[in-house]
Amino acid sequence: MASPECEVDIEAWYRRYGESVHRRCLRLCRNPTQALDLVQETFLRAHRYRRSFRAESSPLTWLFTIADRCFFDTLRKKQPIACEDVESFVREEESGAELVFTRHDLVARLLARAPGDVRQIVVFRYFDELELQQIADRLGVNERTVRRKLERFLSRARKFARKGRRD
Repeated sequence: MASPECEVDIEAWYRRYGESVHRRCLRLCRNPTQALDLVQETFLRAHRYRRSFRAESSPLTWLFTIADRCFFDTLRKKQPIACEDVESFVREEESGAELVFTRHDLVARLLARAPGDVRQIVVFRYFDELELQQIADRLGVNERTVRRKLERFLSRARKFARKGRRD
């Protein structure tokens, strides 16, 4: 039986997973300089919170979760979101248009305001470009749950756009 606390060697993890974490950060922020900053912050937090790692998931999954949180923390400090951009994005999603994801920054900023249970699904869908069933399989939920949470995300985006129009 595994001990409650797992031995964490951050330096070894950096050598083994650093490039994967960097690719993840680059995919999230699409800015090479910011991606390097996010990698550094990810491993600093991993070191700081190493006692919270329980080996229930792989080290890479844990590091990706930390990277995602670092990224969303930076978004809270970014510029406001234009309601016209949100309305356009929601219309495109509702029409089922399969576009090259040009609204990356918009979705990222909307995610900074989304609940945690929705964030992971939206990241898998719009950043990792996974299909709904693939997301469901990764999270151990059914496809209907994934679809419902994506719909909730779009609904909140729509409400945000309406609120912004009145301001």
